[in-house]
Amino acid sequence: MNLPLAVGVALVPLTALVALSFANAQRRIRVGQHIREEGPRAHRSKRGTPTMGGAVILALWGVSLLGLELASHVPRQTWAVYVSALVFGLIGLSDDLVSLLRRRSRGLSVGQKLLLGVAAATALFFAFGNVFRGAVLLPFTSHHVFLPVAASAALAVAVFLATTNSMNLTDGLDGLATGVTLIVGIALWIGRPSAETELALLPFLGALAGFLWVNTYPARLFLGDVGAFALGGAVAALALADGLALVLPLLAGVVVLEAVSVILQVVIYRTTGRRLLRMSPLHHHFEFSPGLTREHLLPAMTLPEPAITMRLWLLQAVFAGIALLAMAA
Repeated sequence: MNLPLAVGVALVPLTALVALSFANAQRRIRVGQHIREEGPRAHRSKRGTPTMGGAVILALWGVSLLGLELASHVPRQTWAVYVSALVFGLIGLSDDLVSLLRRRSRGLSVGQKLLLGVAAATALFFAFGNVFRGAVLLPFTSHHVFLPVAASAALAVAVFLATTNSMNLTDGLDGLATGVTLIVGIALWIGRPSAETELALLPFLGALAGFLWVNTYPARLFLGDVGAFALGGAVAALALADGLALVLPLLAGVVVLEAVSVILQVVIYRTTGRRLLRMSPLHHHFEFSPGLTREHLLPAMTLPEPAITMRLWLLQAVFAGIALLAMAA
């Protein structure tokens, strides 16, 4: 029997049940998400929705790996993936707690998160150097390259920072970041990862699928920054562990588009005084916000939130298919 697969399947209903219980507990003590005022007006109805659901994913994923450790030895490479998600999840948790305590949508400053991210990525690289320092696949070829230690460290830090912060930007619609990560993970599984990576991946996919049950529109529990950063850390570590750092921009194409949309919005506005999008990140460009009359360069159709999420999931599936071609060349 494929024990990791069985554990992943069992985690689907278990995670859904625990997530619902976690959400109900937050409602009883009146803890919930603060919504930024400059965001779409439709999101104001989400104020007070239970948050920090990423803690449920991390907890159940960790318990499942401990169970697998008792049944049979869990390799260092497997723990490297989980620890990466946990470390970045703790950064996100700090951000969530500051936000809740100060009763505002923003927690840690951008500078604080970047500083913590650099420190975390550097520590992870040196703690698991044998995992994150392997040969790197050149997309659409069968060739791998070995990088010097300094270059490998720089690449690992860049991948961790870019993926975690971009995933945080992607987490703006109900179920969007969770679904995108689930598609990325399934693509990694189809791409035949190493046995050590698969051992980390299968329980992670089960927990994601279970959480998605309560995270889709209308979300009963948000990921929170603890979840967005943990998912970004997991995706980055999975890619680095299997030498797919250069394939990752395709593999997580929607996450890249969300980050690029924010960068372009800022650059174009500061240089021309005009906005590229109605609102960034990209998913907000397609949302209707009464009273928002900003001029923007790109045309935008107005779609309901579930339709935006579904279309971005489909787009992510296309990116994942291209990435599989890049890995199989």
